[in-house]
Amino acid sequence: MADALTRNPTNPNPLHPNKFQLNFARSPSLQFFCQSVTFPGISLSEIPRNTPFIDIYSPGEKATYDLLNVTFVVDEELKGWFEIHDWIRGLTFPEKFEEYQRLKQLSPLSDKNFPQFSDAAITILDSAQKPTYRIKFVDCFPISISSIVFAATDDPNSIVTADASFRFSYFDIDKLF
Repeated sequence: MADALTRNPTNPNPLHPNKFQLNFARSPSLQFFCQSVTFPGISLSEIPRNTPFIDIYSPGEKATYDLLNVTFVVDEELKGWFEIHDWIRGLTFPEKFEEYQRLKQLSPLSDKNFPQFSDAAITILDSAQKPTYRIKFVDCFPISISSIVFAATDDPNSIVTADASFRFSYFDIDKLF
């Protein structure tokens, strides 16, 4: 009987999808204008062992993380969109090597030794708006930013959003309570 009583959760409150904060050291506009962020999943490679009957699988050696995807509102000055655009352009130096050198000046908060990367964090809030977990993403860099669509037929009250995808090395989870 005592075993049945201990099965109740200690916190019955569900996680709310709109209780989060995104912090990006290199792109401060994303923090203010962030609409959604996809907390990346993780998968494990597998190693097949062949037998005469069926293949038997064992855990592999490498974990693979999904992309960190962010949707944000594009402000009138396109500041957040340009932060990501200039970052990608600096990583690829499409016209001259000086564009890569400019990465160091694009963000005063980035690591001067490795300006192509930036750390990021998602802080998850509970129902009382208190931080519960902080997920720290290490060595993020953008791999894409979406197009911006201008349409004369759109409602004047609609807002423009953009999507950015980031690759990262790994993430750590800190419990804050």
